[in-house]
Amino acid sequence: MFKNRIFKNILFQWMPHKEQSVCERKLVKAIKRLKIEDFHFNWDRNSCFIEFSYQGEVYRLEHSVDKAKERGIILRNGLDCLNELTQSLEDLGVIIDRGMYNFETWIIGMRQPKAGISAAEYEEEFHIRYKSSAPKAPSEFARPEDAAAFREPLPEYNDQEKSYQRF
Repeated sequence: MFKNRIFKNILFQWMPHKEQSVCERKLVKAIKRLKIEDFHFNWDRNSCFIEFSYQGEVYRLEHSVDKAKERGIILRNGLDCLNELTQSLEDLGVIIDRGMYNFETWIIGMRQPKAGISAAEYEEEFHIRYKSSAPKAPSEFARPEDAAAFREPLPEYNDQEKSYQRF
């Protein structure tokens, strides 16, 4: 199609930057439509994310090429993922504008877990995974004759205890 190599190289160098700026403008417009003031986003080779805060809570949207591939959708890179997320936010804005549901109903599942909750879950997993392998002390109610053996000191230690009591 293009016979002149220089024209082709210039054209393909220009296109990705234009696509990126178009996607970013659409994202900003969709975010403003949802009345979100504080947000940031990033994309890389295989994935993207959008984080925003709404009424004091932090929310995060993520998408990746691998997630899309599991669903049978073919995406090239993280910018395509960002385009998909932007389109989803635009669709959400349309639904909210129609008055079907409010924004809070839709974003409940996007809430970021708090740090304290995840640390407790990690601590519980740590205790389960790394249980002590030391032999357990016999139960007090297992057998009465075994329990008596633990309660009474051996005869040879009785003499030593008496010698310590003198001082």
